[in-house]
Order: sequence, then structure tokens, then C-alpha cells
Amino acid sequence: MDHQRRKELVAEYQQLPRKIGVYQIRNSVNNKIWIGSSLNLYGAFNKDVFILNMGNHACVLLQKEWKTYGEEQFEMEILEQLKLEEGESLIGMIPMSVPVNHPTNRRHRDELRKLELKWLDKLQPYGDNGYHEQV
Repeated sequence: MDHQRRKELVAEYQQLPRKIGVYQIRNSVNNKIWIGSSLNLYGAFNKDVFILNMGNHACVLLQKEWKTYGEEQFEMEILEQLKLEEGESLIGMIPMSVPVNHPTNRRHRDELRKLELKWLDKLQPYGDNGYHEQV
């Protein structure tokens, strides 16, 4: 792919509305799940698959079973999306110039964390049910 085409694709991607929410990676062999959340769900999916394929995921057990069973035995699913306020739109990626503690980011991160905790409580992805360690 030439440099100009790559720039065009990146620009198009950055103009897509982001979906904010909680997702799961489910092993279809044993039904274990891993729950994550992101301000950019599709970016998170791509990142997780890339990291798992590279063999560097932070969750050692998920990484081990990804290698054992293969990518085709795992499904990614959005569990719940944050509802944005009327007229609010988050386009593309958060620019590096916007600090992590910016009020908009902080509000969405706080809401997202509560949503993730709700799903961890609901699905209990610990032990035989999942890849999380109970704290």
C-alpha cells in the first residue's frame, strides 16, 4: 500500500464515530470470557487481536489458550455501549494533545469503569468462568 493511500485510510478511520463501551472475548471451546472496555471499541478489538497474535497479552491464561486453540475459536462481542448525550459525538481517536484527565475524557472513563464493573459483577469471569483474577 502506498503512503498516500495509507494516509487517506487513516483520515477516513479518524472520522468514524467511536463506539464507547464494554466488550468480551469468549473462548468458544470452554466458554471462558475476558471482559474489557474502551473509548474506542473497534480499536480495542484490533489491538487485542494484534497483541494476542503477537503473544504479548497481559492476561497470561487468555494468551495461552489463544495459542492453544487458535484465533478462530474466539469471538468478540460488544456487551454494552455508553449512550452519548444528545448531539455529542466522539469522532476518531482522541488526539494526543487532549490530556487523559480532560473533563470529557474523565467523564467517559468514569462511566466506562462503572459499566465494566457492572459486567464483571454480572458475568463473574473468574476461575472456570473466565480469565480474570478475583481481587
